[in-house]
Amino acid sequence: MKKTVYLIALILGLQLTNAASAQDVETISLRVPDFAHALVENLAQEYSRSHSGVEFRFVSAKELSSATNVLVLTTDEPSVNFARYAVLPITKKGTEADKLTASRRLNAKKLRSLFFKSDDEDEDEQSKAEQKVHIYTGNSQLSASRAYASYLNEDVNGYKGKKVSGDDSYLTAAISRDPLGVTVNYLSNIFDLESRKPGSELAILPLDLDKHGRQVLDAANLDNILTLLEEQEYAEIPVGTVGFSYDITDRTVNDFVSWVLTNATGELHRYGLLTLPQNELTAQLQRILNKELAQN
Repeated sequence: MKKTVYLIALILGLQLTNAASAQDVETISLRVPDFAHALVENLAQEYSRSHSGVEFRFVSAKELSSATNVLVLTTDEPSVNFARYAVLPITKKGTEADKLTASRRLNAKKLRSLFFKSDDEDEDEQSKAEQKVHIYTGNSQLSASRAYASYLNEDVNGYKGKKVSGDDSYLTAAISRDPLGVTVNYLSNIFDLESRKPGSELAILPLDLDKHGRQVLDAANLDNILTLLEEQEYAEIPVGTVGFSYDITDRTVNDFVSWVLTNATGELHRYGLLTLPQNELTAQLQRILNKELAQN
């Protein structure tokens, strides 16, 4: 009888302990676009190993309104930035579009003419490539197409061609099916992150860069391109910041973001993103600290 009572007490104690532990676990809801999903997933896993009281849940845009401790990765300001992205124009290797653009060195002006409509556009003055290629763009809020248009000071509605729904992986699929297809995408969507070479037989459009820049782009090695863009700025290649948008008074999320700023730099190249200069990372950490102090 005593053994039975002891066993029941032990079971009840374990149940209460588990219930208390479950209540102690806090969930951070993450909304992350496809180009950085693998990186953030890896960071969340690493953080969870040393912070057992926090778990992560990736949510869709529709789930955001009902989610708690929400953390949204964004390329818009204001946000707490921890990395940078780059966008390149691409087509499928060996296609008609590739041949039409292969002999050209596209500067910022020619890129605008290739991708965007113009009110005073004269068809007779357009190049054969501009007249023939099919432009594909994404319509999501964080599509590379939106970042590209913003960088070139163009309206996202001014793109020629067809809009593709869904994440930017569908842009790659679209040009793979169309021999005249051309699009833009983030480096992490263009390159195979294992081989460090462009995936799905993709080709980067030739840009009007300096000799070293052309050599690096022609060789199409992801690590070398990342290093190039961290050292040199080009009017033909959009580079922007990646950061987190969230409620700065949320201490749980603040702790994770601070950890990312301190620990993520070594992982960024692996996932096709550029690092931020150290002084900017330090400034972002100070931003968090100042807002936390203001709340106390």
